[in-house]
Amino acid sequence: MDHLNSTSPPGRSPITACFVNITAAEKAELILLQEKLQHRASAVFKLYYGYLVIPFAVIALILNIIFVMAVCSAIKKHRVSRKCYVLIINRAVGDIIATVAAMVTVTYVLVKVEPNRDLVQVMDTFFIASFWSALISYTALSSLKLYAVARPFNYRKTVTMKRCLYLVVISWVFFAFVLVYTLGITALTKIPALQAWSGCRLETCLRTMYRTRNTFMTFIYFFTIICFIGTVFFVHRARKFVSSFHQKDSTARPRILRNRFPMWKLALNVGTFAIFHIFYVIWALGLLTITDLCFFQRNYPAMMRLLGLVRLSLLTRMLLDPILSFVTDFQIKRSMLSLFNINATVQPFDSRKQFAMSTSETNSSDNASGTPAGADKTKTTTISEGTTIRRKNSASKESESGEPPVSVDKSNDAD
Repeated sequence: MDHLNSTSPPGRSPITACFVNITAAEKAELILLQEKLQHRASAVFKLYYGYLVIPFAVIALILNIIFVMAVCSAIKKHRVSRKCYVLIINRAVGDIIATVAAMVTVTYVLVKVEPNRDLVQVMDTFFIASFWSALISYTALSSLKLYAVARPFNYRKTVTMKRCLYLVVISWVFFAFVLVYTLGITALTKIPALQAWSGCRLETCLRTMYRTRNTFMTFIYFFTIICFIGTVFFVHRARKFVSSFHQKDSTARPRILRNRFPMWKLALNVGTFAIFHIFYVIWALGLLTITDLCFFQRNYPAMMRLLGLVRLSLLTRMLLDPILSFVTDFQIKRSMLSLFNINATVQPFDSRKQFAMSTSETNSSDNASGTPAGADKTKTTTISEGTTIRRKNSASKESESGEPPVSVDKSNDAD
């Protein structure tokens, strides 16, 4: 832990001023403290950045790779909304990079007897920066959902696939910016030639960089939650408007608005984001409120231990998200099973059930307006690869109206 040294080479300013003005006795104690902190930091690295990370990172990496393959397959077969799921893929790709960075860190801290703290922080930057791209994806999903509810007539014209791809590119621009910014300030502080030229110290340049990054990350977190709350508010207003409209026009067929705006999917994504990222936000806010410039350096092992626990919470989110998607998203589950050539029956536990509910309510409305009860029924079918859900009318009704049965297998294609 060279940053604790109170002396510096000629022509080079000290990397930190936290341990400069000390007496000879304090300097002797500082040498013992340096060895003690180095031993503690190495133990923290091996446990919280090594052994504990292995199961989380390995499982999360495998699940996210399978998830990306399943979503790409579903998009290619026009089973899901391209606009939203491109952003979901972007989040998953960021998670894959984060887990790979975590595995590289695991390998280094377990192989090295005394891990270098600077190298650990550099490798950890890839972990945090790729996690940043996931933040952008969640924010974009909430913002797009909010715009779809607030401006439904302009949504299709304004929100195009090309613009969604632009959002993906912007998220990776943030990735590159955070990476270059962090590595640049770290180099100006830790590399002797650059540090002598810049005069940067741990408690000045490096601390300012981390405070700036933590401030922006905290803003993104709360902005995402505010967008979600705004979406819920506008959806509630839209439902009230549609309900009052259909009360005035009894001949109009009722449409279940929740099918157009399945809030449970957005709530699930934002919920995992809010729960597992709150620990990082608390960590960031805590560092922003500390005014002691040397606090982190004096308590380095304890602070890195806390950061290691925070990293585990982020890895838990990366592990949990694909599992929830496989369990709750009918089309993604179908694609995932087809990747492994598993011909299993998949029940529509997602918005397809809500479609069946809305079809039943539509039929009930037809029955109330004079249509015989047995004339229009919803038939349950077994869902597997290549099948569809159809609402079949009776032969007499088809001959009278001439309308074919309604297929809803590609209800998300338009988006």
